[in-house]
Amino acid sequence: MTYGSTFTRFLRLLGLSACLPFGVLAATPAPVDDATLKLDSSIQALKAEVLDINQRALGTEEGFLYPELTRVTVYVGVKVPGLLLNTFVVTVDDGEPTFHTYDTLEAVVLQRRGLEKLLRINAQPGQHRIKAEFTGHLADAKPEAPLLRGRYEANFEKTLQASELEFTIAQENFVSTPTLKLRDWRVAP
Repeated sequence: MTYGSTFTRFLRLLGLSACLPFGVLAATPAPVDDATLKLDSSIQALKAEVLDINQRALGTEEGFLYPELTRVTVYVGVKVPGLLLNTFVVTVDDGEPTFHTYDTLEAVVLQRRGLEKLLRINAQPGQHRIKAEFTGHLADAKPEAPLLRGRYEANFEKTLQASELEFTIAQENFVSTPTLKLRDWRVAP
C-alpha cells in the first residue's frame, strides 16, 4: 500500500463522515402513532386538572386560615421611577414586624409589576394601628450616597369585610423626597 492510496482513502472517509450529519438531519422523523398522541393528550388533561384542584385547595386553605371577617392583606408598590427598595417593614397593632429585604432583581420587578403582597394577618373588626418603614436607593445613585428612607403611621378601620391595604411609595415632583401613602381598598357591600 502506497502513501497516495492511503491518503486517498483517508480523504474519502473524511468526505463520507462530513456528509453523515447532513444525511441524518435530512431523515424524516418516524410518524407518531395515535396511541401515543392519545396518551399525551390524556397526560396534558390530567396536568390541567391537577393544577385546577391545587388552585381550589389553596383557595379553600386561604379562606380557612384567613376568613373574610378577620382578613387583612397589606401590599406595597413603588411609583418613583428608578427607586429600588432595600427593605420594607410593616407592623400592625405593635405586633411582630414583617420585614422584607429586596435584592436588586426583586426591586426591579416591583418597579415593573406594580404591587407585592407583603403581609396577610387576621385582625378583629375595629380600629387598628399600622406602621410602615422603607429604605431604598435610586438605580443611578453612587454607592456612597445615603439611603432614601420613609416612615408612615396611621389608624385603619377593619370592617366585617376583608381589608386590603396598599402602601405606595410616591413622589410629589421630581425633586421631592419619596414618601409613603396608605390606601384602604374597600369592597363594595
